[in-house]
Amino acid sequence: MNETLGRGYARIEAIRAARGEPLPMVPEPGAPPPDRYNSVYLTLFVAGAAFLLPFNSFIMAVDYFKDQYPDSTIMFDMSTVYITSACVAVVTNNLLLDLFTYNTRITFGILVSLATMLFVAVCNIGWDGFSPHVSYTINLVAIGVVAFGCTVQQASYYGFTGCLPPRYTQAVMAGESAAGFWVSLDRVVTKYGFHTPRRSTFMFFVFSILILLGHSMLHHVMMRHPLVQHYLRLTNESRHRRRIQLHLNPNEDVTLMESEAGDSSYGVLKLQSPALSSATGQAEPETSAFSFANPVYSPTATAPASLASPPSGTEPTISPSVALQTPRPSYKVEDVVFESPERPTSWRAFKRGVKARWAVARAIYPYMVSIGLVYFTTLSLYPGIASEVPSCRLGTWMPIILMSAFNFFDFIGKIAAAWPYEWSRSQLLMASGVRLLLVPLMLLCAAPRHSPHIVGDVYSIMFSVVLGFSNGVFGSVPMILAPSRVGREHREIAGNMMTLSYNGGLLSGSLVSYLLLSMLGPRAGDPCRLLYPTPHLPTVPPATTTAGNVTYLTTALH
Repeated sequence: MNETLGRGYARIEAIRAARGEPLPMVPEPGAPPPDRYNSVYLTLFVAGAAFLLPFNSFIMAVDYFKDQYPDSTIMFDMSTVYITSACVAVVTNNLLLDLFTYNTRITFGILVSLATMLFVAVCNIGWDGFSPHVSYTINLVAIGVVAFGCTVQQASYYGFTGCLPPRYTQAVMAGESAAGFWVSLDRVVTKYGFHTPRRSTFMFFVFSILILLGHSMLHHVMMRHPLVQHYLRLTNESRHRRRIQLHLNPNEDVTLMESEAGDSSYGVLKLQSPALSSATGQAEPETSAFSFANPVYSPTATAPASLASPPSGTEPTISPSVALQTPRPSYKVEDVVFESPERPTSWRAFKRGVKARWAVARAIYPYMVSIGLVYFTTLSLYPGIASEVPSCRLGTWMPIILMSAFNFFDFIGKIAAAWPYEWSRSQLLMASGVRLLLVPLMLLCAAPRHSPHIVGDVYSIMFSVVLGFSNGVFGSVPMILAPSRVGREHREIAGNMMTLSYNGGLLSGSLVSYLLLSMLGPRAGDPCRLLYPTPHLPTVPPATTTAGNVTYLTTALH
């Protein structure tokens, strides 16, 4: 089709040149503006950190929540509520994809997350005016609201970066891991600097809120960057061309092939041969029902008969001196102005969107399965099982150390995902399947509670490191590669479909974590007293004097 359009425009320009008309200037897609100082990359890096910052803030306050709600499943409940709300947000975002712009959806997510974090920090942690039951419920509702806002941001950012070069998707993925690493570092500093759990947790949340405020300002500056505007314009043009093709051929199947590089066709050309009147034998103008309300370009110029019927396989040559001799066929050009995408207002448009999503899913399903398995494994163990691993030497620091190790090496893994290596689909599926072996290994570090099968802090920390690094690599590569497997006009859909699969893995993993929790056995007091029982002390005689008691206690202590 592009070749046909190109030939048609060449003939029209030749005719206009013969008539002495000025030629229109058709913009050519040139090189993108430079990303000076990597400002767009760094902003997307901060964005990736910001939309996961609230979830990581709740999770890394594990010591505070376990102290506030002892013998509860607070970490499992928060994880499950977050992922469930995130799945609802992804589905909603896909359904409303064409109703709101990137900027609107992302701004909505930022405001929701920021307001909820402020409420929890001030009213539930700083003030603490609620009963434990009400406070527990407020935390779960808050993390559900935060999940909705953050996931709308996440899905929108992945759709947005799908329109940019792949390195910007990697920036968002690395930012996600940086969120975990930053929050881990922040939690270690606040826990060490403020010995009161409530005060340290309050300051911990305040630092997270300040980062969210900075992210909000950087995002709105980035959306006006010339590089971003360039790629958004290309994406809108590609979508509009696709819409025109569907207008011309409504029965055409949804295709995912990328348009040819350099395609600059800006209209639809229709060649109309003049119809002859039965009475006069003169050419009669032909009308067409299909039109974009533009006039038919019907030159009244004439040309030599040799040019009216050129020999087969040759192209006519038109010169100004011989251009006005014989009637010529009219060329109808339906010019297109690239505007904002049309809003789906009909059932037909909705079905077209469903067909497009199904076609995208068929094209990228290996990447969807791979990323789903990766996050299924991760959420089966983190943060739930990781928070249950006992340590008689590290005490309440143990879950913080395990989560910090996971977040740090997840960050390293996402940076390593940018290494220029072409992963095949089978390699990604195999790697995500092998990660499932970490589930029983990590579980044995905590089960059974009274006597874990794998004893020793070094083993659980090592498993957490492997879990984090593999999550960083194999959770990023499919997300980076998937949008490049479809055409530019479908890349936002590909990003959203990958986010849907990603959240499906998170939800299924968080539900399986409850099953793994039941395998740990009942809670039976301090596990360290069961693992390392103290020597049996002699029983105090029932009838002793005060001096005798003092003598006995002194002997026992020595």
